[in-house]
Amino acid sequence: MTRTRKHQIRRGASLLLGFAALAALGSNAWAGVNIRAHRAVYDLKLERSSEGSNVSGADGRMVMELTGSTCDGWSTSFRRVMELRPNEGETQLFDNQVASWESGDGRSLQLNDKQFINNRLDSETKLKADMQADPSKGGHGVIAEPKPEEFELPSGVLFPMAHQIRIMQAAERGETRDVSILFDGASGSKVYKVISFIGKRKEAGSDANADKALKDMPFWPISVTFYEYDKDQKTSEELPSYQMSFPIYENGVAGTLTIDYGEYVLSGKLTSLELLNQPVCN
Repeated sequence: MTRTRKHQIRRGASLLLGFAALAALGSNAWAGVNIRAHRAVYDLKLERSSEGSNVSGADGRMVMELTGSTCDGWSTSFRRVMELRPNEGETQLFDNQVASWESGDGRSLQLNDKQFINNRLDSETKLKADMQADPSKGGHGVIAEPKPEEFELPSGVLFPMAHQIRIMQAAERGETRDVSILFDGASGSKVYKVISFIGKRKEAGSDANADKALKDMPFWPISVTFYEYDKDQKTSEELPSYQMSFPIYENGVAGTLTIDYGEYVLSGKLTSLELLNQPVCN
């Protein structure tokens, strides 16, 4: 398994963790919408692969959970267990476990990301990052694992929760496109340029595959593309790192999704949704 392939397997968590964090925002961030904490389960399978991908099959499960409040910040957890079957070589089991905390003001992020391969720890990332009070001055981050490192964040960069607030507010205003700079911690100190396309609002009942808890909720089709960001040249690679598309419901839950890594594409069907109790922030 190449370093690139292992990196691809772990990508995709950050955006969905951002939507999980968004689900705790409540009416302070998006007036008039009852956004809920939740636990969502997605069944994963391989939709298609290119001839050069060396991937003949893949399936697994992804679970995301949100707890917290606007006062205390948001704790999100993500776990994806997936079996990857190559055309040549042995089947491998990937287990990606991410726990993160983001402050209510969107200025602090802490993350612990573990990657297991065949039930053995392959890598672990521990980091924290803080934005300055003036967002035009950027921020600073510290990596504890896998080796100590300090790094700077560019001005205007957003953490996952703040990024998702921006997208959903744009959707509410009827905007169709957003370009943001994102730091999610899933790739160490790397920063991403993220281009989001937002479809027209769909009324409740438009998604025949929606979970029963979502059938009475309107939603927006979202497509998000991630490019590695060059902080010095302020340019991005021509080809994206990966792309995601999914419906986002008015309560902050992401529906059935598609993740395109270029060489292969995964689908994630929302098979279980539990709306969690959420403390009121006084």
